Amino acid sequence: MKRDSPESRCSARAIAVAAVLGGVVLGLVGCALGPDIASGEDGRIIAQLAEIAPRDAGLEAIGVRHVECWRPSESMLDEATFRVLCRVHYIESGGGADRYRDVICIGDVRNEPVTDYCYRWAFYTDMPAFEDRAGFRAA
Repeated sequence: MKRDSPESRCSARAIAVAAVLGGVVLGLVGCALGPDIASGEDGRIIAQLAEIAPRDAGLEAIGVRHVECWRPSESMLDEATFRVLCRVHYIESGGGADRYRDVICIGDVRNEPVTDYCYRWAFYTDMPAFEDRAGFRAA
């Protein structure tokens, strides 16, 4: 294969993409579950989302183990509006396996409650629990 051939340029791009993706994956895998947030503005918001997220994930009747959300203060769209992912953990009926469903919650920190609903994010729906996030467990 020639050094400047289309095949070599394609291979070089593939290696570069793999290196970047590998770094992203390692960064995600290296994130451990954060501590519980019991106080402060993030704690107030996450406590409210912990009540809203199971309903909108369709898991209220199943029995939720816990809810964790990304830190709202690090997910601001503007000075008052946040957009966070919340992960609702539950036990699979029948099989008893740990599973979770992700929902995206968009809200305004000035409102009470901060949002009326979250919408289901289907990408990782009903997957086993993984340590791939920087979520904060609702107290």
